[in-house]
Amino acid sequence: MTASLASHIQSLVDQGATEDAVALARQTLEDNPPADDGERAGLLIALSAACVSAGQHRDALRAAVSAGEVYRGLGRPDGQCDALVRLASALRAAGDQGSAITALEEAETLARKLNDEKRRALVLRHIGVCCSLVGRHQHAMSCLYEALDLHQRLGDENELMGTRLSLNNAHNRQAVELPEGSPERLGALEPLLPAWARLAEDASHAGQRRLAVMARGNHAITLLQCGRPGPALAELGALLPRYREYGLKPNEALCLLEMGRCQEALGNAQEALQHYTQAEALLVDGGSLGDLQDAYEGLSRMEEQLGDHRAALAHLRLVRRVEKQKTDEAARVMSAQRELRIELARLSSVWAAQAMTDPLTGLGNRRALARWMSEHLPRAEQGEPLTLLLLDLDHFKRVNDRHGHGVGDLVLQRTAEVIAKNCRERDLAVRYGGEEFVLALASVPHNAAVDIAHRLREAMSLQAWSELTPGLAVSVSIGIAHGNEAGNAEGLLTLADRRLYAAKYAGRDRVVHLD
Repeated sequence: MTASLASHIQSLVDQGATEDAVALARQTLEDNPPADDGERAGLLIALSAACVSAGQHRDALRAAVSAGEVYRGLGRPDGQCDALVRLASALRAAGDQGSAITALEEAETLARKLNDEKRRALVLRHIGVCCSLVGRHQHAMSCLYEALDLHQRLGDENELMGTRLSLNNAHNRQAVELPEGSPERLGALEPLLPAWARLAEDASHAGQRRLAVMARGNHAITLLQCGRPGPALAELGALLPRYREYGLKPNEALCLLEMGRCQEALGNAQEALQHYTQAEALLVDGGSLGDLQDAYEGLSRMEEQLGDHRAALAHLRLVRRVEKQKTDEAARVMSAQRELRIELARLSSVWAAQAMTDPLTGLGNRRALARWMSEHLPRAEQGEPLTLLLLDLDHFKRVNDRHGHGVGDLVLQRTAEVIAKNCRERDLAVRYGGEEFVLALASVPHNAAVDIAHRLREAMSLQAWSELTPGLAVSVSIGIAHGNEAGNAEGLLTLADRRLYAAKYAGRDRVVHLD
């Protein structure tokens, strides 16, 4: 049900009903959330995509990060990969290509570990596009060609052609950075003409008509960049009704703008003026400020050529106004990006803490212990003392059976408080599972660690347990393992567990630190 709902949300986005898509996803998550965590994460990813399309970048980021944390808790690296791609989309939409690349590189690592070539190809394409936009052309090409190779091996024609589109665009961005009119620039642009033509033909045969039209448009623009305004104009004129047919209003505006440039290059000022005017009408209503500025500049130049100096001056004033708007917009975007980074850091910190914390006791969990061990075991190999105390509440099942699980939870919380009092900043206290706890000690000599274990056992026996419920008594058994007794975390925990059960076998309420 949720999968079909997520597909419906995406279809609303594709139809342009972004607000409806966002509202549906939010309402479902708030009023009728899926019981299955995996389905809830999938719905969060759909919400993130809808928010990106609606321009709600911060909400898109929150939904993507939330989905990633749900998948992390489920042990679903495939879902984490998808959530990172959505996170990158939110960052890209806000103009933060650098942070998007960081998220995508993490996604690519996950896809590689999963040996999931389809996901990896998708991620590599996204990395390539981001790198191309920030001028990291060599890395962009490397990623895009690798994605292309993966899609060819997978036989995914749709993704293959989309990646070819991204690759051609990346080559074009690299070429136009070369000096205008230089042989190097022309030499880089000329090979793109057959590449665009092949892509347009292949997309048309595959039934991808919108992509075919986009490829033909880019072919025409490349013709103009190569100094062939006549053929470019003819091709753009033939494409204009196709853009209108497919509802590609931004492409229609750009097409008219390029037709104006072609006419200007051919010396046809009146015709250029007409196309620039048509482009202006579309760009004023939602186009980019950069394209609108180009239209105003074109109008001013043509009016100057045609002797209408008053109109030329008026459009020149509009150029200055747009320049100011662009400056203001750049400042707003930078502020928004900064806020997004702060929000991302905050969310990451909050969820990272939640992912490492046992919700009942506030102590660390198994994941926190694994991270602590990965940091401290290498030091133990260099001779720094490391000790694990594995504690287990004696007869805890009886506590739950006789006094109820509510009292059992209070016992666990009181035990956590006792352990935490014996935990320094460099140490780690963990609820390992059920009624088992771990106190991981760093740089504590063997005898001192044993003393700490005995103090813990005594402190537990001296607690006023009857305050929780009359007749309650609680004791603890402890097994100890030292860092030089095993070569890895699993070995140390196994050794501590064996000694813990030796303490249980010997009568409970005691400490065992030797076999």
